[in-house]
Amino acid sequence: SPKTLIVFGGANCEGIMGVELVRSFPFVDVVVSGPGDIVFPELVVSLLSGEPLSALEDLPGVFTKTNVARLELLPMRSRALNAPPVENLDALPIPDFDDFFEQLRQSGLSVPDREVRVLLETSRGCWWGEKHHCTFCGLNGNTLAFRSKSAERAFSELLHLAERYPGHPISVVDNILDMQYFKTLVPKLAEKRLDLKLFYEVKANLSKTQIQLLKEAGITVVQPGIESFSTNVLNIMRKGVSKLQNIQTLKWCAECGVIPLWNIIWGFPGEMPEDYLEMADLIPNLTHLRPPSGHGAIRLDRFSPNFDYAEQLGFTSVRPFPSSFYIYAALPEQAVRNLAYYFTFDYAEPRDVDSYTAPVAERVAEWRQAYEGSALFLVDKGDAIIICDTRPGARDELTVLQGMIKNLYILCDKAQSIRQLQEQLAQNFDVTLSEGEIERLLEPLVAQGLMVREKSAFLSLAIPIGVYTPSKKILERLRASRNQPPSPLLSEHPPVAT
Repeated sequence: SPKTLIVFGGANCEGIMGVELVRSFPFVDVVVSGPGDIVFPELVVSLLSGEPLSALEDLPGVFTKTNVARLELLPMRSRALNAPPVENLDALPIPDFDDFFEQLRQSGLSVPDREVRVLLETSRGCWWGEKHHCTFCGLNGNTLAFRSKSAERAFSELLHLAERYPGHPISVVDNILDMQYFKTLVPKLAEKRLDLKLFYEVKANLSKTQIQLLKEAGITVVQPGIESFSTNVLNIMRKGVSKLQNIQTLKWCAECGVIPLWNIIWGFPGEMPEDYLEMADLIPNLTHLRPPSGHGAIRLDRFSPNFDYAEQLGFTSVRPFPSSFYIYAALPEQAVRNLAYYFTFDYAEPRDVDSYTAPVAERVAEWRQAYEGSALFLVDKGDAIIICDTRPGARDELTVLQGMIKNLYILCDKAQSIRQLQEQLAQNFDVTLSEGEIERLLEPLVAQGLMVREKSAFLSLAIPIGVYTPSKKILERLRASRNQPPSPLLSEHPPVAT
């Protein structure tokens, strides 16, 4: 159809990728680089008005075969300018998915409503990436600046989509939740109790109160950027969180009834084999928490700091994934390099990543097998707490903590340094304990896998009974192990173990 104008756009048409696309493929007439919200309607109006294709060449972010040739003459810094971004997201139209659902109906495919998700956008860019761009992340390209819709607009759009397409879960496509929404949008959703089963990406530094609020608001599935249980590796990534914060997030999600979807990634220059030996030793203590959805080595994505500053960050011989050369088999190597988004690499300082991460991969496989039968929860009886443990490596299925050790364990529901514990003991219990005394009380619980320690900070791993309740299978296992007739576990008081 040579008279049909073919226009490409989207994330893989940004910058040099878009330039190469219009240059390498004769059937592509126009490429829009960057957000098309403003410039694409202008392009359509121009064409419908009968203006020639050459009239499009001065639109920002619009590439044609003619102006791409001119771009080659510009200084590198001036090349491949994007279309202008939308600053006021409230000005965008509400998405209309009617044609999709009509085509789905006409297709005859039998797909349950719960498996067809409606997409909602409440922000663009990443507020964390603006300050500390995670080294592996290539999302957003040159539009990393964070912008969000007002709470009123986001709420009305959400209601519209829920009413227009009832029965379908709604996934929010934002790269990160606007923290201001905890004061505006999230409480409003919690108040309305709409039962929407929303999905959001979040940063793994949320408080327990914030995670509880997400649950109340119907945000029942989140993707926290966990990526690792090594603070050293997390620092290399520029994640801005620690090992204990990541574990804490998974624990609070389990307690509040929020499903976390997350991954473990490795292979960063500067990471140490010891980071992964420690992680492998840690994982058996976490089998009561949701395991990662995936794990494996990093790749280099275009626009990520690892790609843009590859040499400074310890990468060399950066090249497109081999699959790119099969997809674009007829094109020269440089064209393939320009079109590619995923890249592989060598390390400037050679390292055997597969070897030193193998123990973690093995522990993750065991974690997935053990998860359904694993529990580590506590029951507060007032003068004591009972900790029930069905993890594969559990030393004791029931442990009772009383007195000061019980108080310390509860205080460490949130990761606490020894200094913080000293302050809270003095404030709440009028008790003064030395650093050594606190360590002597807590170290046995660390050895038992009931707590995790990092330097001078401690975190309790047991999940308090509340919104969280252990499965019937786990309760039956605990009763059977004690040779008692079925009776409510929570009313029982086993002998003191500690």
